Amino acid sequence: MRTVTDPGTIAMLRDSIQRYTEEHYSFLQRKLVLAQARGFSAQAWNDYAEFGWLALRLPEEQGGIDADAPAIGVFMQAVGSRLLMEPLLASTVLGTGLLLRQGSQQQLAAWLPSLADGSMTLACALEQDAQDPCVFQDGLLFGRQLNVLHGDVAGKLIVAAQAEGKPVLCVLEADQVQGHAYRLVDGRSAASFHFNGAAAQLLGLSQDKAASAIALARDEASIALCAETLGVVDSLVETTKAYLKIRKQFGRTLGSNQALQHRMVELYLLHQEVRALVEAAQLALTMQGEERTRLIAGARAFIISAARHIGNEAIQMHGGLGVTEELDVSHYFRRLMVLAGLFGNRDQHFEAFMAAAPSRNREECA
Repeated sequence: MRTVTDPGTIAMLRDSIQRYTEEHYSFLQRKLVLAQARGFSAQAWNDYAEFGWLALRLPEEQGGIDADAPAIGVFMQAVGSRLLMEPLLASTVLGTGLLLRQGSQQQLAAWLPSLADGSMTLACALEQDAQDPCVFQDGLLFGRQLNVLHGDVAGKLIVAAQAEGKPVLCVLEADQVQGHAYRLVDGRSAASFHFNGAAAQLLGLSQDKAASAIALARDEASIALCAETLGVVDSLVETTKAYLKIRKQFGRTLGSNQALQHRMVELYLLHQEVRALVEAAQLALTMQGEERTRLIAGARAFIISAARHIGNEAIQMHGGLGVTEELDVSHYFRRLMVLAGLFGNRDQHFEAFMAAAPSRNREECA
């Protein structure tokens, strides 16, 4: 992701997303989406394509805006605040980004138009087991990938693998792979795959930069997930504040209770810290090497922890209603549970932060 998108373009993108989701993706409308077999709204996906949102990362000459991290962040924040179900992270952010960075001219010409108009989706399997990685050999892919977000609805899979001991990126048809589809706790779909010699092709003509492309894609995923988490936190804080203002107990609103006021102040402060760290992580993407990884991993570790605390507090301040299916708070909490485990959990990101920290800082933290 670049960091030069025009602020006016970002403002217009934010306004258009907010208007659309307010009209077409309310909590009750989302319940209808949850009941659909594919786990997301085909109508909404077509609308996203019509508005040009699926082409955000494409160059301007191909109908996109060459979106940078803050522009993608605006989009992912809406994904969190409205709990959107469509494969935006998997296909529009990560898949399209990897294709633009690594794909050959032939692959770009064949697949980018289909990604932009929504007729094709991508899923990315970038997690690699150091002890048992996927292996690409003679045009065939061996190994397995677990918990691939939206893998069951993808047309193609981008898979990180090893070839002769070096990292490579492969592309293969999802329907040609043995997979097991299931729903995550927030209702979105995922799949696990066993490749068993599935036919695949390399993404791009050269794999010299595959390792750096995978590392950058994982950092982009972390930043996008931080922005999505901020969207969830936005809604949890606002919903909880509104509930305390209208819910009465013993003739008084809950918000008049001083202890609850103090807890809301703590949530507000954590909310602002999350927002600041999302912006810091987006800026960090312009850096190189360990410094980029350190800042992004540190931000992600803190945001996961802070968001979980905010979610817990929101549930408790709603009382028994907070865990019911009928209240949106429980659905936001489930989304936080899923976000906390995608592309590394809190402990893994904290370990990455410590590993990239200067030796003096590591000694002080220990």
